[in-house]
Amino acid sequence: MKNLHYDLVKLLHSKLDNVWRLEKHYLKDAKECVRCRALFGKLLKAEKDGLEMLKKELTEHGKTGLK
Repeated sequence: MKNLHYDLVKLLHSKLDNVWRLEKHYLKDAKECVRCRALFGKLLKAEKDGLEMLKKELTEHGKTGLK
């Protein structure tokens, strides 16, 4: 696997882990703090946006055979 492909997959894994953690723990833990819930909600959206960008890029690499 080329370094670039590894980097893309590693980032994808990291973002998936962050999304899971935000949804499973952080948002629930922040139920009593409106500001923290808002912050975690914004961070969750940013992580999901990053996931979409990474998935599109990996899909392009697969379709076009970019090496």
